Amino acid sequence: MRVFYRLGSVCSGSPVLMALSALICSAVMCLGLLNMQLQTDPQGLWVPPNSVAAREQTRFDELFGPFFRIQQLIFYVEGDTNPNSDSELVPATCDANHDLVQRQFLVQMAKVQTQITNADFCYRPIKGKGCLITSPFQYWLTNSTLLQHDPDIKLTTACQTTDPVLKDHSPCMDQNGVPVMRNVVFGGLSRDECHQNPDPCGEATPQAKALMVTFLLNNNPENETFTRYAKLWEKEVFLLIAEQAAESLKPSGGNTSGEFIWDSVEDPELADAGVDGMRLTYMAERSVADSLVVQTNQNAFIVVVSYLVMFLYVSASLGKFSDPVRSRFGLGLTGILIVLLSLGAAMGISCTLLQMEVTMITLEVVPFLVLAIGVDNMFILTNEFDRLATLRGLATLDTKRNTRDRAEDELLMLKQVMGETMANVGPSIVVAAMAESLAFLVGALTRIPALTSFCVVAALAVAANFALQMTWLASALVLDARRVRARRYDLFPWVKQKLTLTPPVKGKRRVESKDHYQYDLLRFVERTYIPFLLRRSTKVVVLVTAVLTLTLSAFGSSELPLGLEQELAVPTDFYLHEYFKKQTALGEAGPPAYVVLDSDVDYTDAHLQRDVNVLLDELSGLRQYIDLPIHSWLHTFNQWRQMRFFLHDKIDQGLCDCPVQPMDPFPYELADIGNKEREDVFTAIEYGYGAPMVANVTPNALFYPLVKNFTGISIDSTCCQHFGLCGAQYEGDIIFKEPKADDDSSVSIVGSRMRFQLNALRNQSMFVNSYFYLHDVTSRWSSGRAATAFPYALVFVFEEQYTYIQGVALQSVLLSLAVVFGAVFVLMDGSLRLTTVVTLCVLSMAFSLLGFLFVWNLLAGPGAETSINAVSVVNLLACIGLGVEFCVHMAHQFSFSGRHHLGTTGNDHTRYALTSVGASVFSGITLTKLCGIGVLAFAPSMLFRVYFFRMYFGIVVLGCFHGLVLLPVLLSLIGQPQKYPNDLSSFLLSEEREDEFEDELSVFK
Repeated sequence: MRVFYRLGSVCSGSPVLMALSALICSAVMCLGLLNMQLQTDPQGLWVPPNSVAAREQTRFDELFGPFFRIQQLIFYVEGDTNPNSDSELVPATCDANHDLVQRQFLVQMAKVQTQITNADFCYRPIKGKGCLITSPFQYWLTNSTLLQHDPDIKLTTACQTTDPVLKDHSPCMDQNGVPVMRNVVFGGLSRDECHQNPDPCGEATPQAKALMVTFLLNNNPENETFTRYAKLWEKEVFLLIAEQAAESLKPSGGNTSGEFIWDSVEDPELADAGVDGMRLTYMAERSVADSLVVQTNQNAFIVVVSYLVMFLYVSASLGKFSDPVRSRFGLGLTGILIVLLSLGAAMGISCTLLQMEVTMITLEVVPFLVLAIGVDNMFILTNEFDRLATLRGLATLDTKRNTRDRAEDELLMLKQVMGETMANVGPSIVVAAMAESLAFLVGALTRIPALTSFCVVAALAVAANFALQMTWLASALVLDARRVRARRYDLFPWVKQKLTLTPPVKGKRRVESKDHYQYDLLRFVERTYIPFLLRRSTKVVVLVTAVLTLTLSAFGSSELPLGLEQELAVPTDFYLHEYFKKQTALGEAGPPAYVVLDSDVDYTDAHLQRDVNVLLDELSGLRQYIDLPIHSWLHTFNQWRQMRFFLHDKIDQGLCDCPVQPMDPFPYELADIGNKEREDVFTAIEYGYGAPMVANVTPNALFYPLVKNFTGISIDSTCCQHFGLCGAQYEGDIIFKEPKADDDSSVSIVGSRMRFQLNALRNQSMFVNSYFYLHDVTSRWSSGRAATAFPYALVFVFEEQYTYIQGVALQSVLLSLAVVFGAVFVLMDGSLRLTTVVTLCVLSMAFSLLGFLFVWNLLAGPGAETSINAVSVVNLLACIGLGVEFCVHMAHQFSFSGRHHLGTTGNDHTRYALTSVGASVFSGITLTKLCGIGVLAFAPSMLFRVYFFRMYFGIVVLGCFHGLVLLPVLLSLIGQPQKYPNDLSSFLLSEEREDEFEDELSVFK
């Protein structure tokens, strides 16, 4: 207590010097903001650098290079876009109005596609061939003449063309010889009942609600120049053309000039096509990062407005709004400035000393968190200072002539008042700040970068805010009290109010010093709220409500989904929001995926080759997530080996250009000699070579060079076109290690991959489950073998966190509660009872938040659900911090009343606690945050509305219930040890009178 008293005396004795010192120190720490870097890369935000998925991605990039930069156009028609359950063709009615597999729509799509040229950056899967662009236009080899004059485009998309030119080309293959996958280039697929295939054994002709055009660009993040130019191409070429085309396709005819982006189309077959009846949405690789920037700019305005609303409320609540002397706008502005400087100092330290990058979550959440804590402390300090100043007659305007002695006496009294103020409320403020800072630091132990950054900055900001409030704000309170005594205007202290004396009205007490909002609120708490809350019937209702809330939360917590829906992460008016909606609803194929076999795989081992086939078979069983087939180079290579006798005969006849290969089997092929599936033995006998003997084998040293020869089989070769042995398509799937000039070792494989496509992932649950089940299969396969395999897809690096996010949340909450328990235990002078009650209230508040979200999800419906992810875990930790602020001051005043024997029963001490800080907690946190949070409901970002407005509204409502309703009831019942008079026994025995407080209430009346 002495330390706090002395600190208050120092602040009161030299308020200007103390305030300037605090300002200079905080400003110096804010200089670190010059080194601030904003992290907008989604992977840098959500992916732990040392996570399993991150290591797998690093290994994948080392072997095969970084995944492509993806750009996509989705042409669609307005109408029902309910997703199909799978990518198979389903029965449909004859609805030509919603079918884009029609010539006029395909021509419109081709006009846009042909304007986007990317030869300098595009991915070329086969050497010497063109760029890989997956598009329905590939059915006609990106040839507009073939598209315009195709007699039956439906049959062409069913791989049964009647066009004489296309018949000479392999069906459903693009100009590079890469298969055109129907579920990749079409969306919203169904069986076309308007067009019947004349071949009863042929494929059904498709009907599609969307046309998908995907451009794949090479990616080289380490080459900054390449990446910069690739991003520039995306912005100045792809996005510009896509935006203008989308505007032109809108019903309003967005381009008022009448000129379309494709007016410069050189192809006469496409130049005159119309543009009616179809819409376009699009995305580029840079779009997600761009959306974060747009969202930051949009949310900045909302945050500023929210701060302004809270500032006006605080200023109006601390003083008398209509009185130019007692309005206290200057004090409110000082409090807001302290919050901003504490945030700036925290980010400056983290950026400079800790070398951390600032994230969007940090900028959007920490200010609200620190403001709630700071404003609460401001109200507690101000109200206690005003109470003590009123007792000493320092709260009224000075109407007497100032003398040197009177001025010195007033300064001495102000020093005593501030010292007592700090001694009375300082301990609870310092312990609350310590508990909150340590709780956030515990949360920094998580591996998710955005969560770590938030926790570190929040902990530093709370500590800095506490230091500035205990020095600068205390000094500002003294200066403000001097200003009021001197009758000087708020914000204009050089203007002095003229003294006007009015005679007192007979029979009316003078309450000028108490005629403001805080006094009215305090009077309501004393005269109405406390008697009502401490009734027995009210306590029963409160306890029952708490039990029902916890029961609902226990059920609802298990029903909250995992993940972060991608359309919620972007502003609703940003083009990417519409793209995500259409891609989710209409897409028939998920992202490409791979099974990677690392360098420890010996492909000449017969047992291991069988095990690889077992792995692929197990993965093929995951039909809910994998779109078969799985393209295995090993399977195709073994097919080539099994056909070696047949192909050798064709080569001798000049009918085949396949590479020559050894006729004798490899040792691993001899191991399968008794396998009925090995038909090469019977093929050898059929072609007169005789069954292979054990002695006649091809050495393993020739296996890997032969694999390399196999990848040289060109797509255009007879070997590929007539016999299906297309080794060139696997060239990028096998990474060879070439021997050095002075090395006698032969060619080897350091890594390979098997390709497949994931099914359309309609929601976050499917994303998370696809990651989990694929990794489960490969990890079980790798655990029992001397070989390593892992699945890889670009989205997996973001989904891994959801396999442990619930554990991270539980760990962070429990560790934070342990810190809160220790800090409160010190504050309560070792009272295990009070410490347990406060900790349980904070835990109940955090747990009830999950039930609150569950109920709101039911009311909001699909598409606007709050899920368990890093953002919600951040807010859950913020809930712990604010829970301490709601509860600890009340418990401290209860303990203070008990230590100083200010009452006898638990009700007496509870009444004192509510009278002391109840109004401050309600006005300082509850009403202040509701004013600020209300603005968030109008934010353009769905992420703000779903995760910040919704969760913070729940935190404030639940915090008010637990801090001002449940905690006082529990303190009145079990807050005291049994050796003191306690209300629990009378409560349980129904001896507590309902009218116990009626007599007390009549005293006020």
